Amino acid sequence: MLWIPHQLVGVPLYFNVTLECFTEAHPTSLNYWTREDGHMIHDSRKYRTESNVGMPVYKTHMRLHIFNIQQTDYGTYKCVAKNPRGETDGTIRLYSEYAHAPGP
Repeated sequence: MLWIPHQLVGVPLYFNVTLECFTEAHPTSLNYWTREDGHMIHDSRKYRTESNVGMPVYKTHMRLHIFNIQQTDYGTYKCVAKNPRGETDGTIRLYSEYAHAPGP
């Protein structure tokens, strides 16, 4: 089972954002993130992935940190969970949002 708390995420240019995904799988799943083209996302200066195993051990909290958002970062991201019994994925859509000026 896989669920995503926020399927639409707005973030302004040049900001950082964290996408989240939760999985439950037995046997334990292999978890990873992809872009809409299907290419797996690896840790880099642009991205940092986290996968925290919970209690019980079949629960996992996945995070994808994206730094310094650029126009090319907007679009669809997928979190994927795969084990010998099957595969499931969830989609998060990242869209442009204007930064709000602080009030008086």
